Amino acid sequence: MRHQLRPTDADRARRIAGDFSLDLLTATVLERRGFRSREELKYFFEQDMIYQHSPFLFEDSFTVVERINAAIEEGERILVFGDRDTDGITATAIMVKELRRLGATDVSYRLPMDDEPYGLTMALVDEVVSKGYTLLITVDNGISAIKEIARLEEEGVDVIVLDHHIAGDEFPPALAILDPKIEGSGYPFSGLAGCMVAFKACYALRFSRTPLYQSRCILLHATLGNDTVRINAVKLENCLETDRMTEEVTIGLFDADGSRILKFLDCNQPIFVLDSSVELKMLNKAFSNTVDISLIDLRAEMEKVMPAVRGRTLFDLSLISKAPVYETGDREIETLVSLFRSFSIYRQKELFEGIDELICLAAIGTVADLMPLRDENRLFVKMGLRRLERNPVDNLRYLLSRLELGSRKLSAKDISFSLAPVINSSGRMGRPDVALEFFLSSDPIRIAELGEALLEMNRKRQRSTEDALDKVRDEASASLSFFLDRMIMIEGGVPRGLTGSIASRFLSEFKKPVLVLAGMDDGRISASMRTAKGFDARAFLDNFSHLFQDFGGHSCAAGFSMDAANLDRFKAELTAFVLSADSDLSTPCEDILVDAEIGVQYFDSRLWRLKEAFEPFGQENEPLRFYSSSAVVNEVYQNRNGGSFLRCSIRVGDDIYPAVWWDNDKEEGYFAAGDRVEMVFTPDVNYWKGMEKKQLVITAMEKLG
Repeated sequence: MRHQLRPTDADRARRIAGDFSLDLLTATVLERRGFRSREELKYFFEQDMIYQHSPFLFEDSFTVVERINAAIEEGERILVFGDRDTDGITATAIMVKELRRLGATDVSYRLPMDDEPYGLTMALVDEVVSKGYTLLITVDNGISAIKEIARLEEEGVDVIVLDHHIAGDEFPPALAILDPKIEGSGYPFSGLAGCMVAFKACYALRFSRTPLYQSRCILLHATLGNDTVRINAVKLENCLETDRMTEEVTIGLFDADGSRILKFLDCNQPIFVLDSSVELKMLNKAFSNTVDISLIDLRAEMEKVMPAVRGRTLFDLSLISKAPVYETGDREIETLVSLFRSFSIYRQKELFEGIDELICLAAIGTVADLMPLRDENRLFVKMGLRRLERNPVDNLRYLLSRLELGSRKLSAKDISFSLAPVINSSGRMGRPDVALEFFLSSDPIRIAELGEALLEMNRKRQRSTEDALDKVRDEASASLSFFLDRMIMIEGGVPRGLTGSIASRFLSEFKKPVLVLAGMDDGRISASMRTAKGFDARAFLDNFSHLFQDFGGHSCAAGFSMDAANLDRFKAELTAFVLSADSDLSTPCEDILVDAEIGVQYFDSRLWRLKEAFEPFGQENEPLRFYSSSAVVNEVYQNRNGGSFLRCSIRVGDDIYPAVWWDNDKEEGYFAAGDRVEMVFTPDVNYWKGMEKKQLVITAMEKLG
């Protein structure tokens, strides 16, 4: 068995351990996984919305806010248009819920139904115009609808695009676009799902209705040095830092004309400090009592809502605050900025009313759409999972209960394998409106009706998937042979709504990229592609984009629609491309990457605490993998249900752990009690009938000696 430790920088790991008060194993795994910068570590540790990126970093966010607020105020007809998958459905639900909460009196929604294509079409444009909508908001789509949006703008319909797909060479002529993948969008993280972009727009709308919107101020703190006064000042707008200045003023040698800090402060903005009397003494020393600066003292108001501030100086607070650890600036000014932002934001009840439900929907859509669980995605998925566990709204509580997920700790895997497929099934069966209405309903009877309809659609989808798999399995094998064991293409026999499911199942079975095409009644071809790591599905399809009407997706999941007249040409170009490749299209890693080699002394609760610290797992944050050569097979259990998995128990030292190896490639009877083994494994928790038990999930195992 070949395994390889993820590369690491030992000195950097030790620095992380010291800076964040961590044990060396945790710090080493963090460093190996790329959680190295203070920004990345902030999102690894925290689960408070105060740490999110401001939506006002989007260049067009102010236009979005002003136009939607105007539409609400004037009672305009608003249409929210989404997509049929889980991301699109949750994005639509988030937007519609928020518009209604904010007072929109005429807001409707629309999703692609039955065999309607993804994205805006001219038919939908005609529908929008004929029904008198004056504002169209696209969520999880729109970035490629150049002609359609141009036509809407000509007809006097304003369009706001909230998308996360990669744009082409041309942008649609929309009134405003929020898309983190657009170069120059201003947003610092490109990995948002469509539902998260919708959430960001909604949060910006909430913010715009508070006194903080368009507010500007300066935060100031001065400290005494050796014959100097160090003055730190930070400018904020919409609670977002826009500029900062530090100046060291030598006492008794103040030069007003050459002072940079005075120019910085002279901008007619309020200057806030924690203790005005202390700060004025420092400023008078620095400026030799020649400058009159008006300061606004925050202490009294802060102490009303933040008990930790009482009786503590800014220096004292900087020693207990987490905020400075994530920044590189002066600890005390960073503490003041963090305190002020928290104090200002959490005073605004408008920002938090009903927001837990939106966070839960955003978390579900983010995980379902295979977004990277890094940066603020990790923050929101953590928050969403905890809220789903503790206090879900009625519709989500109903679905979690029916899926037997309502009485235990939830993971991102529970969303991926249980919750998202049920929601997704409605779109695959041509009725995404059922899932959307389920999320929008507040009537318990209607919630139950729609919930049961979703579960039945999921059962039907599962049956349809199995039937379709059986019909095209021979074609899949023949295709794999034709393409020299490099990929699979299924040309027909699969319903439109099942292309993604079939592609995923064959990817799991054959471990090769899979492309599944389905014919449509309107003379188009729709297709889904699924790939494993080392193969970028979207980049692959880009080679044939000149033949597509529309295409998009991510590295592991992509798709396109195409005029059926182009099918023969597409197949010819695809075949030539694949067969002319130098080798296998994918780039699998022969060695199993592991996070650490674990000795007997580490086989205790620390491993499971480490697992909890790294959750949620998902894209770009896979479950932890450890290597051990200190294990012994304790017992092997007979596999009565067939299938290629092994159940056994493993003894390490004096402890025995149940273990399961799902993709076991060994013959039955290969392992026996007493065998010394080396293994790569993941610490896990198995939930069964309300009970939880620690277990090992084995990735690979070999006998020793």
